[in-house]
Amino acid sequence: MRRVAVLWTVLAASSLLVGGTRVTAQISPGKLARPHAELEGALRCAKCHSGGRDALSRNCLACHEDIAWLVAQRRGYHAAPGRDNCASCHPDHAGEDFRLIAWPGGSPDAFDHGEAGWNLTGKHARTACGDCHTTKFRVSPAAAKSVRRREAGWTGLETACATCHDDPHRSALGPRCESCHDAATWSTTPGFDHARTRYPLTGRHVKVECGACHAAERLSLSTDGQGRRIPRYRPLPFAECSACHADPHRGRLGAACSDCHLTTAFTALNRAGFDHDRTRYPLRGAHRQTACDRCHDFSGRPGARRGPLAFAACTDCHRDPHGGAATLAGKAVDCDACHSLAGFTPSTFTAARHAAARYPLEGAHATVRCVACHPRRGGSTVMRPASARCIDCHHTDPHRGPAGRDCNGCHTVAAFRPSTVDVATHAKFTFTLAGAHAAVACSACHASMGRQQRAAGDTLSFSASQTCAACHRSPHGAQFDARRGGCAPCHDERAWRPAARFDHDRDSRFALAGAHARVACDRCHAVAAPPADRVYRPVPTKCEACHERKS
Repeated sequence: MRRVAVLWTVLAASSLLVGGTRVTAQISPGKLARPHAELEGALRCAKCHSGGRDALSRNCLACHEDIAWLVAQRRGYHAAPGRDNCASCHPDHAGEDFRLIAWPGGSPDAFDHGEAGWNLTGKHARTACGDCHTTKFRVSPAAAKSVRRREAGWTGLETACATCHDDPHRSALGPRCESCHDAATWSTTPGFDHARTRYPLTGRHVKVECGACHAAERLSLSTDGQGRRIPRYRPLPFAECSACHADPHRGRLGAACSDCHLTTAFTALNRAGFDHDRTRYPLRGAHRQTACDRCHDFSGRPGARRGPLAFAACTDCHRDPHGGAATLAGKAVDCDACHSLAGFTPSTFTAARHAAARYPLEGAHATVRCVACHPRRGGSTVMRPASARCIDCHHTDPHRGPAGRDCNGCHTVAAFRPSTVDVATHAKFTFTLAGAHAAVACSACHASMGRQQRAAGDTLSFSASQTCAACHRSPHGAQFDARRGGCAPCHDERAWRPAARFDHDRDSRFALAGAHARVACDRCHAVAAPPADRVYRPVPTKCEACHERKS
């Protein structure tokens, strides 16, 4: 109510002062506020109160040129419609301590900054008025026209970000910071999308700091007045990776890094575009199916393989399974002398090439797997196994013959069976093969060993009994067991029947004479009970034992 009363007092005084062209002996309605103290006194009233009733606001603007400039530019709080009567908000003559500004809301902190034409958002909404309305930030033409141009004030500020904030881009992107940033935080750029540029960011590029590309040392950047480097945003080379990254291949694979690499990681390869044939080591054979990290260590661990790889010899990558013992003609050779890129096995060292070695492969040996003779021991392959005797490789003598006897006396490398022992050779042994024995299979006399012996690799018994009974069952049972010489006195090797050596007159107690010489044997030698087939002894020799007596 006091402010309204003062307002009416001022208006009344004004009507008295402006009634004529000359102002004389007039009494002031009250003390002017301290900011207007220089206008105090009756002789200075016309400074404000002249020109008629409607001239007061024009006189105010004539003194407050900053407000006049803002109104003319249609900027700020006073340019809004209905705010052209200065005295309605800024009455005076209410005393030295009277505050000339009637803030909407009651205080500067409660003032709706949007009424001044610029809404405070983000961090600006939480910033104290005095932090912005300082002499430092009064940079517009309005500040120069202000009666308090050298002090902090409400006018003279601009809305451009760079008038208050340092431009880290050094004007390289123009004055409109809000095209990329907002007032919430400087570190985010909601208005900027790198995907809309000529170089969309993908993979690991998304997380790279802007300055790593736009203020890099490799760029020849100019500096501002304080010696700070001015970032470059355009033009910036980006056609090839080498514009930003050092080429670890030093140009050997061409300039188009993207043919082989992806932006997700340097170690992520574009397998569709990568051609290993462009390197100094084209991949062939089994190497084509080998995973990259088997040769190239991308782990980043201490000691990981980096830079060019050695590949002149197979042992640069592969362990020598022969322990350096592989030689040809007495000279050490690399793996490719016996192996190919198609696979480590089978070896290209064929049986034909083995003919040049100390042990040519012949017969069945030509088809034996290498490892059968060249086993692995202690992590290496035995390259020169003992080969002087068969038992050096074939460790078990299936015949368990005398020590020192070698196999090649009876066998060849063509095959273990059949043996080379024939009838003529057998004649050199203690038992000559004669008659029917010449056609008998070896196994018929040289019986197989027992089950346990066969499991150990044994086959036939080397030695065999030379008695008839050892091989043949006697059809006579025990009738001739007491006779010396066994079967030989009656039979020979040609055939069991007839008993070629038996003479009935000589060898029995009953000589065959007369008609008896023509009688079949079974007429006298009847069928016997097993195990004999016939009864040969004792047989009665009296006539009545065989012939009926006639009366």
